[in-house]
Amino acid sequence: MVKCQQSTPYKVAIPLRPELAVIISLLKSTIRIVKKNSAKRSGKKQRRRHSIMAFEMIRLDRASDEPLHEQLYRQIRDELVSATFNSNSSRLPSSRELAIDLGVSRFTVNVAFSRLHSEGYLHSRIGSGTFVAEPLPETFLSARIAKAEPHIERPPRLSDRVRDIPDRRAGKQFDFGIAGPPGVTFVPAVAALDEFPIETWERLRAEVLAKKGAHLLQYASSRGDPDLRKALATYLCDYRGARCHPDQIIITAGTQQAMMISAMALVNRGEVAWIEDPGFYQARRVFGFAGATVVPRPVDREGITIARPSKQRSPKIIYVTPSHQFPLGMTMSLSRRTDLIDFARTCGAYIFEDDHNSEFRYTGPPLPCLQGLDNAGRVIYAGTMSKILYPSLRLGYILAPEQLVEPMIKIRAVMDQHSPAIDQATLARFLTEGFFLSHIKRMRKLYSDRREYFIEQFNNLLSNYFTLEIPEAGLHFVAWLRRKTDLPLITHVCGEIGFRPSPLSSCFMKAQPEPALTFGFAAWSRAQIREGLSKFAAVLNSKLK
Repeated sequence: MVKCQQSTPYKVAIPLRPELAVIISLLKSTIRIVKKNSAKRSGKKQRRRHSIMAFEMIRLDRASDEPLHEQLYRQIRDELVSATFNSNSSRLPSSRELAIDLGVSRFTVNVAFSRLHSEGYLHSRIGSGTFVAEPLPETFLSARIAKAEPHIERPPRLSDRVRDIPDRRAGKQFDFGIAGPPGVTFVPAVAALDEFPIETWERLRAEVLAKKGAHLLQYASSRGDPDLRKALATYLCDYRGARCHPDQIIITAGTQQAMMISAMALVNRGEVAWIEDPGFYQARRVFGFAGATVVPRPVDREGITIARPSKQRSPKIIYVTPSHQFPLGMTMSLSRRTDLIDFARTCGAYIFEDDHNSEFRYTGPPLPCLQGLDNAGRVIYAGTMSKILYPSLRLGYILAPEQLVEPMIKIRAVMDQHSPAIDQATLARFLTEGFFLSHIKRMRKLYSDRREYFIEQFNNLLSNYFTLEIPEAGLHFVAWLRRKTDLPLITHVCGEIGFRPSPLSSCFMKAQPEPALTFGFAAWSRAQIREGLSKFAAVLNSKLK
């Protein structure tokens, strides 16, 4: 079989009809124009990536003996030297634009720019514009000057109010918030945020924005969204046993703001505030910051103790967590509740009822709130969405006695006017359309499952070191150390592996507690709980045995 050699290709000139040649020529011209315009647009886009410097502070004195171009040169140079520039903020306006802005001739601007160019402060890029030189001439000049001795500033004179806040955090410890960095940390009282129905929430949010539009972007009521207050009043009466109407509800940025508003409304500097001991550390901070003399009151199995020596001053406000005492977890008995209300009425005090975690009770239905027993108008009831929905929502509420409503609204208006109107309107829909109760029921079931699993794993892996106390409600456990001498090493191990259970001692003011840690469980899945506790046990076993 004979292979044929491939023939060499030749370009054959085929004569075109005149009209076709004209059409092809026009097409080529169109393509060139399109490419050219595209390149121009690309160049414009590229230039727009550099934000143009705005010389808003330039002031030209036409009555001065100094020529305008000298004034302009000097002021631009001084601004360049004193500022910091990067590749996105170093382009100067065109001489034409700057001349129009300053009301001078373009020649004046060009003379100033020319001198700045010659002295090395500016450089031009063809087709892009004029930019600040990098580095500036001062970089080389300053290198020859001996550095002056650093100026040592004295620390600022802070108020006693700031100095007395019992908060040891500093620097980057504030960056992550209470929950700390992400991961399995077992921080107490953190909710399972990955289970929040965000799609439903965003749909409701979009609907309220579409319906109310720009109205939700205005300043809002210091009292709170009326639909939200109505929905909350209905919920509190039906599910928490409260007695109220919507006008008694004030929307806040959470329980801490509710405490601050209450303290500012009732307590003068130096007057007494009772708090539980052990108790919520933020209550100690807030009431102390408001100027109250904070007096710790011990708790027993029924709740806060009331009896006091006759020489002690009566409290103006009493902070309690009756549904689920923080951090020990007991529930205030009915007899103690009635005694507390009678005591407050007798001495002219108000009770601040922090009803945190009352929705998450695992043995029987949630207990009615203390406010529902109050016939004397002495209980200020406060709740928050931080544990039920998510903390960064920053929405809570006060159910205030009628005589305190207006004073509290005035204080709220001084603090920050109001909570975000869009979030309030969204939450109102979330409540009225039944999603709130559905979410609570679903989360109670989820938390109950994680709680049982945590108890099982903790007792199996760590019972040699801890005795786990099991409360009826809440999102954390108290684990008592079996040997006091193990506390320093256990604390070190927690820091080493990134765990952040809180020492129970941080909740005490006066009493000396037995060593214990508080562990959160709600925010982590079964697999995370098992892995975290196994890691903790393995490290402890290697170091303590």
